[in-house]
Amino acid sequence: MTRPLTFPHYTDKHRSPPLFTALDFHRYVARRTGELPPRVPAGIVLVFGRRWERYLRRRFGGMRDRRTGVYRANATVGVSEVGGPGAPHLAIEVEELAALGARRFVIVGLAGSLQSRVPAGAFVVCSKALRDEGTSHHYRRPEPFARPSARLTAKLRSELRKEAVTFFEGPSWTIDAPYRETVAEVRHYRRAGILTVEMEAAALFTVVRHLGGGAAALFVISDHLDEKGWQPQFHRTPGALRRGLEIAIAAARG
Repeated sequence: MTRPLTFPHYTDKHRSPPLFTALDFHRYVARRTGELPPRVPAGIVLVFGRRWERYLRRRFGGMRDRRTGVYRANATVGVSEVGGPGAPHLAIEVEELAALGARRFVIVGLAGSLQSRVPAGAFVVCSKALRDEGTSHHYRRPEPFARPSARLTAKLRSELRKEAVTFFEGPSWTIDAPYRETVAEVRHYRRAGILTVEMEAAALFTVVRHLGGGAAALFVISDHLDEKGWQPQFHRTPGALRRGLEIAIAAARG
Protein backbone atom coordinates (compact mmCIF):
# COMPACT_ATOMS: atom_id res chain seq x y z
CA MET A 1 0.00 0.00 0.00
CA THR A 2 1.29 3.44 -0.88
CA ARG A 3 2.00 5.57 2.17
CA PRO A 4 -0.10 8.77 2.06
CA LEU A 5 1.83 11.99 1.66
CA THR A 6 2.07 14.26 4.67
CA PHE A 7 3.22 17.84 4.91
CA PRO A 8 5.91 18.74 5.64
CA HIS A 9 7.38 15.72 3.89
CA TYR A 10 10.02 15.17 6.59
CA THR A 11 8.01 13.84 9.52
CA ASP A 12 8.36 15.53 12.92
CA LYS A 13 10.66 18.26 11.63
CA HIS A 14 9.13 20.51 14.32
CA ARG A 15 11.26 18.72 16.91
CA SER A 16 14.54 19.67 15.24
CA PRO A 17 16.38 23.02 15.54
CA PRO A 18 16.92 25.11 12.40
CA LEU A 19 20.22 24.99 10.55
CA PHE A 20 20.58 28.76 10.93
CA THR A 21 18.44 31.54 12.37
CA ALA A 22 17.52 35.15 11.71
CA LEU A 23 20.01 36.17 14.40
CA ASP A 24 22.74 34.39 12.44
CA PHE A 25 21.76 36.45 9.42
CA HIS A 26 21.91 39.70 11.43
CA ARG A 27 25.35 38.76 12.75
CA TYR A 28 26.56 38.09 9.20
CA VAL A 29 25.34 41.54 8.10
CA ALA A 30 27.05 43.08 11.13
CA ARG A 31 30.36 41.47 10.22
CA ARG A 32 30.08 42.76 6.67
CA THR A 33 29.06 46.32 7.59
CA GLY A 34 30.82 46.81 10.90
CA GLU A 35 27.52 47.89 12.51
CA LEU A 36 25.96 46.06 15.43
CA PRO A 37 22.43 44.72 14.85
CA PRO A 38 19.93 47.42 15.86
CA ARG A 39 17.17 46.95 18.41
CA VAL A 40 13.55 47.39 17.40
CA PRO A 41 10.49 48.19 19.54
CA ALA A 42 8.85 45.29 21.35
CA GLY A 43 5.55 46.03 19.59
CA ILE A 44 5.40 45.90 15.79
CA VAL A 45 2.48 46.67 13.47
CA LEU A 46 2.88 44.98 10.10
CA VAL A 47 1.34 46.40 6.91
CA PHE A 48 1.48 45.19 3.33
CA GLY A 49 2.10 46.74 -0.06
CA ARG A 50 3.69 49.83 -1.55
CA ARG A 51 0.46 51.73 -0.96
CA TRP A 52 1.79 52.43 2.54
CA GLU A 53 5.19 53.90 1.73
CA ARG A 54 4.21 57.49 1.00
CA TYR A 55 1.69 57.58 3.83
CA LEU A 56 4.12 56.22 6.42
CA ARG A 57 6.79 58.71 5.40
CA ARG A 58 4.30 61.54 5.82
CA ARG A 59 2.82 60.15 9.04
CA PHE A 60 6.10 59.42 10.84
CA GLY A 61 8.50 61.79 9.10
CA GLY A 62 12.11 60.83 9.55
CA MET A 63 11.42 58.21 12.22
CA ARG A 64 12.47 55.29 9.97
CA ASP A 65 15.49 53.17 10.81
CA ARG A 66 17.54 52.78 7.63
CA ARG A 67 18.82 49.31 8.61
CA THR A 68 15.52 47.67 9.53
CA GLY A 69 13.01 49.83 7.66
CA VAL A 70 10.95 50.14 10.86
CA TYR A 71 9.13 53.43 11.49
CA ARG A 72 9.10 54.48 15.14
CA ALA A 73 5.47 55.20 16.06
CA ASN A 74 6.22 55.76 19.76
CA ALA A 75 8.60 54.50 22.46
CA THR A 76 7.31 50.91 22.37
CA VAL A 77 5.77 50.42 18.92
CA GLY A 78 7.18 50.37 15.40
CA VAL A 79 5.53 49.98 12.00
CA SER A 80 7.05 47.80 9.29
CA GLU A 81 6.10 47.22 5.65
CA VAL A 82 6.27 43.53 4.76
CA GLY A 83 8.24 43.00 1.55
CA GLY A 84 5.44 41.21 -0.28
CA PRO A 85 2.12 39.43 0.17
CA GLY A 86 1.70 35.99 1.63
CA ALA A 87 2.94 33.76 4.41
CA PRO A 88 6.63 33.36 3.38
CA HIS A 89 7.30 37.13 3.27
CA LEU A 90 5.46 37.55 6.56
CA ALA A 91 7.39 34.76 8.31
CA ILE A 92 10.78 36.13 7.24
CA GLU A 93 9.85 39.63 8.45
CA VAL A 94 8.63 38.34 11.80
CA GLU A 95 11.68 36.13 12.33
CA GLU A 96 14.11 38.98 11.57
CA LEU A 97 12.29 41.51 13.74
CA ALA A 98 11.90 39.05 16.62
CA ALA A 99 15.67 38.47 16.53
CA LEU A 100 16.07 42.21 17.12
CA GLY A 101 13.71 42.40 20.10
CA ALA A 102 10.14 42.43 18.78
CA ARG A 103 7.68 40.44 20.88
CA ARG A 104 4.19 41.66 19.96
CA PHE A 105 2.93 41.68 16.36
CA VAL A 106 -0.31 43.05 14.94
CA ILE A 107 -1.08 42.89 11.23
CA VAL A 108 -3.36 45.40 9.52
CA GLY A 109 -4.27 43.99 6.14
CA LEU A 110 -6.92 43.39 3.52
CA ALA A 111 -9.20 40.35 3.43
CA GLY A 112 -11.98 39.04 1.26
CA SER A 113 -15.40 38.49 2.80
CA LEU A 114 -17.14 35.13 2.53
CA GLN A 115 -20.28 36.37 4.28
CA SER A 116 -22.82 38.80 2.84
CA ARG A 117 -23.27 40.41 6.27
CA VAL A 118 -19.60 41.49 6.32
CA PRO A 119 -19.41 44.32 3.76
CA ALA A 120 -16.54 46.06 1.98
CA GLY A 121 -14.74 48.53 4.23
CA ALA A 122 -15.71 46.68 7.43
CA PHE A 123 -13.21 45.82 10.16
CA VAL A 124 -12.74 42.19 11.21
CA VAL A 125 -10.78 40.91 14.21
CA CYS A 126 -9.43 37.43 13.49
CA SER A 127 -10.32 34.86 16.16
CA LYS A 128 -8.42 31.98 14.51
CA ALA A 129 -7.00 31.14 11.08
CA LEU A 130 -7.40 27.99 9.01
CA ARG A 131 -3.93 26.77 8.01
CA ASP A 132 -4.35 26.31 4.25
CA GLU A 133 -0.90 27.73 3.44
CA GLY A 134 2.48 26.03 3.57
CA THR A 135 4.65 28.13 5.86
CA SER A 136 2.98 27.50 9.21
CA HIS A 137 3.35 23.72 8.84
CA HIS A 138 7.13 24.05 9.05
CA TYR A 139 6.81 25.63 12.50
CA ARG A 140 4.21 23.53 14.28
CA ARG A 141 2.66 20.08 14.08
CA PRO A 142 -0.40 19.66 11.84
CA GLU A 143 -3.68 20.98 13.23
CA PRO A 144 -6.52 22.80 11.45
CA PHE A 145 -6.31 26.26 13.01
CA ALA A 146 -3.70 28.71 14.27
CA ARG A 147 -4.81 30.99 17.08
CA PRO A 148 -3.80 34.52 18.03
CA SER A 149 -2.74 35.78 21.44
CA ALA A 150 -5.85 36.08 23.60
CA ARG A 151 -4.38 39.04 25.48
CA LEU A 152 -3.30 40.98 22.39
CA THR A 153 -6.58 40.27 20.61
CA ALA A 154 -8.45 41.54 23.67
CA LYS A 155 -6.39 44.75 23.54
CA LEU A 156 -7.20 45.15 19.85
CA ARG A 157 -10.88 44.63 20.57
CA SER A 158 -10.72 47.14 23.42
CA GLU A 159 -9.10 49.82 21.25
CA LEU A 160 -11.74 49.38 18.55
CA ARG A 161 -14.49 49.84 21.12
CA LYS A 162 -12.72 52.82 22.67
CA GLU A 163 -12.74 54.49 19.24
CA ALA A 164 -16.40 53.52 18.73
CA VAL A 165 -15.50 51.44 15.67
CA THR A 166 -18.00 48.81 14.59
CA PHE A 167 -16.28 45.51 13.84
CA PHE A 168 -16.88 41.82 13.24
CA GLU A 169 -14.94 38.99 14.85
CA GLY A 170 -14.47 35.46 13.60
CA PRO A 171 -12.29 32.88 11.87
CA SER A 172 -10.36 33.37 8.66
CA TRP A 173 -9.18 31.09 5.85
CA THR A 174 -5.47 31.63 5.13
CA ILE A 175 -4.42 30.44 1.67
CA ASP A 176 -1.29 31.37 -0.27
CA ALA A 177 -2.75 30.62 -3.73
CA PRO A 178 -5.31 33.42 -4.29
CA TYR A 179 -5.92 32.46 -7.91
CA ARG A 180 -6.84 28.93 -6.83
CA GLU A 181 -9.68 29.80 -4.48
CA THR A 182 -12.58 27.70 -5.78
CA VAL A 183 -16.35 28.00 -5.63
CA ALA A 184 -16.54 24.70 -3.74
CA GLU A 185 -14.13 25.95 -1.07
CA VAL A 186 -15.87 29.30 -0.69
CA ARG A 187 -19.22 27.55 -0.27
CA HIS A 188 -17.78 25.06 2.23
CA TYR A 189 -16.01 27.62 4.40
CA ARG A 190 -18.92 30.05 4.34
CA ARG A 191 -21.20 27.30 5.65
CA ALA A 192 -18.59 26.53 8.31
CA GLY A 193 -18.91 30.12 9.57
CA ILE A 194 -15.58 31.44 8.35
CA LEU A 195 -15.80 35.20 7.76
CA THR A 196 -12.76 36.07 5.65
CA VAL A 197 -10.04 34.84 3.34
CA GLU A 198 -6.47 36.24 3.30
CA MET A 199 -2.84 35.15 2.92
CA GLU A 200 -0.98 35.75 6.20
CA ALA A 201 -2.82 35.24 9.50
CA ALA A 202 -2.16 31.51 10.03
CA ALA A 203 1.55 32.00 9.45
CA LEU A 204 1.66 35.05 11.73
CA PHE A 205 0.01 33.26 14.64
CA THR A 206 2.08 30.09 14.24
CA VAL A 207 5.48 31.72 13.73
CA VAL A 208 5.05 34.19 16.59
CA ARG A 209 3.86 31.42 18.91
CA HIS A 210 6.92 29.37 17.95
CA LEU A 211 9.11 32.36 18.84
CA GLY A 212 7.40 32.87 22.19
CA GLY A 213 5.61 36.14 21.38
CA GLY A 214 2.05 37.32 20.90
CA ALA A 215 0.15 38.15 17.70
CA ALA A 216 -3.20 39.52 16.57
CA ALA A 217 -4.78 40.43 13.23
CA LEU A 218 -7.09 43.21 12.08
CA PHE A 219 -8.55 43.06 8.57
CA VAL A 220 -10.34 45.55 6.36
CA ILE A 221 -12.72 43.95 3.84
CA SER A 222 -11.61 44.68 0.28
CA ASP A 223 -13.67 42.23 -1.79
CA HIS A 224 -16.45 39.65 -1.60
CA LEU A 225 -16.46 36.04 -2.81
CA ASP A 226 -19.45 33.77 -3.41
CA GLU A 227 -20.86 31.40 -6.05
CA LYS A 228 -21.54 34.34 -8.34
CA GLY A 229 -17.87 35.23 -8.47
CA TRP A 230 -15.55 37.93 -7.19
CA GLN A 231 -16.64 41.47 -6.39
CA PRO A 232 -13.59 43.72 -5.78
CA GLN A 233 -13.98 46.88 -3.71
CA PHE A 234 -10.35 47.78 -3.00
CA HIS A 235 -11.00 51.46 -3.71
CA ARG A 236 -13.09 51.64 -0.52
CA THR A 237 -10.30 50.59 1.85
CA PRO A 238 -7.58 53.30 2.20
CA GLY A 239 -9.30 55.35 4.90
CA ALA A 240 -10.21 52.28 6.93
CA LEU A 241 -6.68 50.88 6.66
CA ARG A 242 -5.20 54.10 8.01
CA ARG A 243 -7.67 54.17 10.87
CA GLY A 244 -6.87 50.51 11.54
CA LEU A 245 -3.17 51.34 11.68
CA GLU A 246 -3.70 53.83 14.52
CA ILE A 247 -5.86 51.34 16.42
CA ALA A 248 -3.25 48.61 15.99
CA ILE A 249 -0.47 50.92 17.23
CA ALA A 250 -2.45 51.57 20.39
CA ALA A 251 -3.09 47.82 20.86
CA ALA A 252 0.58 46.91 20.38
CA ARG A 253 1.84 49.13 23.20
CA GLY A 254 3.43 47.37 26.18
